[in-house]
Amino acid sequence: MGNIERTFLLESNVPGKYKFICRECSRETTHIIVAAYKESGSQDCGRGNSYDWNEANQIIQCQGCEAVSFRVESTNSEDYDYDHESNTRYDIETIKFYPGRSAGLKAIDSYLLPLNVQDIYKETILAIENEQNILAGIGIRALIETICKDLNAAGKDLYNKINSLQEQGIVTKEGVETLHKLRVLGNDAAHEVKKHNQQQLSLAIQIIEHMLDGTYIIPHKVAHVLK
Repeated sequence: MGNIERTFLLESNVPGKYKFICRECSRETTHIIVAAYKESGSQDCGRGNSYDWNEANQIIQCQGCEAVSFRVESTNSEDYDYDHESNTRYDIETIKFYPGRSAGLKAIDSYLLPLNVQDIYKETILAIENEQNILAGIGIRALIETICKDLNAAGKDLYNKINSLQEQGIVTKEGVETLHKLRVLGNDAAHEVKKHNQQQLSLAIQIIEHMLDGTYIIPHKVAHVLK
């Protein structure tokens, strides 16, 4: 490998407004770029070839809730696609947010959950937000199993424990069928290393959140507000 050349540029109050997903607002909102630290570089690979890259590290702020977060936008000469119609090559842009986020995904009042349920719920949310999709699928199953254990669901395996929730009047017949679908999703992730997509995982956690809300959170709030 040959010499590496790098250039750096620090920008403050980058002009313009941009549409990014806001973790707090759970949707796409208007943001500003408070500051950006840009790096570009090139490394000589010999025989007239080089590896080139560009990276922009941005501090961004939502103009709705005013939450501040971090965004990284990068390209490199090895990640590209080709448009055969226009005979044009273009770099593939990689974008990462810190903390991670997914549109429509918003954490519930998890501090009202039992500690064991709260822990696995938070870790599953983080896995989804950071696109760790296999771990997220395993987390979905683990979360259902932890809820069943906390509710003293009867049965020697998760299949029977889920059925027990209907017998206890905790979930409906339709709810049991949905939970079995999520159980299979988790099994596929754990045993087949199947990587489910963000839409599937986001829907799965929203279904479980609905259950958590009705089983733990709303009863807790009612008990303390409507005394």
